[in-house]
Amino acid sequence: MDLKYREQTWEVDASDATFRRRRESFQTHRRKPATSAPSAAIRRLPTVDLLGIKVHAIRESECVGHILDEMDAGNGGVVVTPNLDHLRRYLHDVNFGALVAEADLVVPDGMPLVWASRLQGTPLPERVAGSNLISSLSAAASKRGRSVYLLGGAPGTAEGAARVLLSRHPDLKIAGFYYPPLGFEHDPKEMAQIIASISQSGPDIIYVALGSPKQERLIARLRPIMPGAWWMGVGNSFSFLCGDVRRAPVWMQKVGLEWSHRLLQEPRRLFKRYIMIGIPFATRLLSRSAVRGVGNRLTRKQGGGLIGRVPIHSIDEPIADLDFQNPGTSVDTVARNSAAAAPLQLMRPTWTASADSEPDDVPLSRLRAMILLGGAVRANPLVAATGRSVLDLPLDESGSVLNFWLKQGADVARVAGIEKLPVRVMVNQMSPDPCSADVKYLGAFRVERDLSEYRGTGGVLHDLARDYHDDDLLLVANAAQVLLDPMSRVLMALRRKRADVAVISHDDGTPSGIMLVRRKTLRMLPATGFVDMKEQGLPLIASQYDVRVVRRRRPTGLPIRLLDGYVQALHYYHRRRAGAHGSMIDPLAEDWTPAFSLIEPGASVDPSARIHDSVVLAGARVEAGSVLVRSLVCPGAVIRRDRTAVDEVIRSEKRPRRSLAGLGKPIAAAW
Repeated sequence: MDLKYREQTWEVDASDATFRRRRESFQTHRRKPATSAPSAAIRRLPTVDLLGIKVHAIRESECVGHILDEMDAGNGGVVVTPNLDHLRRYLHDVNFGALVAEADLVVPDGMPLVWASRLQGTPLPERVAGSNLISSLSAAASKRGRSVYLLGGAPGTAEGAARVLLSRHPDLKIAGFYYPPLGFEHDPKEMAQIIASISQSGPDIIYVALGSPKQERLIARLRPIMPGAWWMGVGNSFSFLCGDVRRAPVWMQKVGLEWSHRLLQEPRRLFKRYIMIGIPFATRLLSRSAVRGVGNRLTRKQGGGLIGRVPIHSIDEPIADLDFQNPGTSVDTVARNSAAAAPLQLMRPTWTASADSEPDDVPLSRLRAMILLGGAVRANPLVAATGRSVLDLPLDESGSVLNFWLKQGADVARVAGIEKLPVRVMVNQMSPDPCSADVKYLGAFRVERDLSEYRGTGGVLHDLARDYHDDDLLLVANAAQVLLDPMSRVLMALRRKRADVAVISHDDGTPSGIMLVRRKTLRMLPATGFVDMKEQGLPLIASQYDVRVVRRRRPTGLPIRLLDGYVQALHYYHRRRAGAHGSMIDPLAEDWTPAFSLIEPGASVDPSARIHDSVVLAGARVEAGSVLVRSLVCPGAVIRRDRTAVDEVIRSEKRPRRSLAGLGKPIAAAW
């Protein structure tokens, strides 16, 4: 039987009745409309806490039913099936931790996770292996008329897995399959091909078999194109299905020895992962869980439940921290909508296992400062080109990036119910002082130098924390970015997590540099040496305190470092001010409409010059007939008559000097 896939259709031998029927069914297939809505919000499921990762305490059949019920209700989602290696990476890789924390369904794929949950007295009902889930979910999907798409795997395995699934479930709708070449994630053409293939086929369920964490990163990147579908990383499951790799016998799977079977098959590739890293980590996990289990049992004997610090029921709340797309939606509205949802139904009582976490009852009135991290001059080419702080770059007709941040600080103070929120602008030893603040903000902020050139973000925050009490709150932001959402609403989204540290995450899982921090957590950071907050600080804090991530399916802010980033940030910022929100989330959109032209006071621009998505700084000169497209003209630079500049930083022939003309003053904006 010759099975090929081209242009989203199945081409098979016409004598094969089964595949002919499947081809006809696929060609007339349209997504089945929702037939039922079990609840107004995502149905809440019980969870167990394993070293900070929330694992849903459900069986495989319940997992399948939940996915299909949510699909019928019109809700998409992401399934993550963590094993021991995932758990270890979750603790040491903040980016991967964010991807797992944002998943809608997290079920245990490794028996060590099940054993650990039992030892700590919060038992998970069973292992839910991704290699099994792909079969059971496909079987259930075939009965409900749902379609599946297979992405990734070794060459030929996606097609082979599709063949096996069809042979087992003749009514299953295969929307398509695709095997991208090595390095596809760095190839825009290949990514466009994947996006087009998935968009055109419109599947209900997408299996991604690329291995972890590559598959989780790709899912986070692609999910916005199919938000109503369910995505699941399945690792090596395509090879298991088509028989290229033999699975361990069932008895080995049940007793937790499947890893040894795989090790015998691929000893060279898996020896370090399983023997040198996996076994020591499993030992630590089980011993720590046993210690927690003793404490949990003693606490329950004394008070009949886990008193105060560990609640007896741990329920996932719907991931709807704040409606960033709808400016009229408030936190109170979201809370009322959640309260109006269907009655809470617990499948079984569970307990969280984090003995170090406790309910957060610190009010926003304890917010003591907004800390703006100005970054290092050596890491920002725009600073070197313009001779000024990145905060002094123009943003809109009201002035600079610094003025924008100071306005955000004033808005945050009003939301928090405090009279004034001090803004502390931190710059390193070599950076120029930002000096473009409007006079109305005098007394509301101060510029400070890092005490050491080599402390890192975490080190700077640790040093600043000495000025505050343990329960004080600090709002931290990377200042070298343009916010696309009001800081006051970002603050409320962070606050709703009620965590010791809440971090805004971008759609690819990377932290955005905006976080709400309780001061006492910063005690965990070293008092000396270099401490990077993302790579070192957050994992260290998470070992003892509650660190949570706020999901963002589109960026909260865009960085200002290189010219293209600065221009892109200005473009999106001005388009959003004009009400054009769609271009932020459409990965296939092309937009050639100019969004801004910024000319600082003190710049000389001939009226016949055309300024398209470009910035002309004070002291620059643009002569008649010149055309600027996505460019920046620095102080002292001259654009000669009839010249065209595209994607350029035009510098003065002389070394740039500090230019104060025009800073903090209104900017001429040609729309």
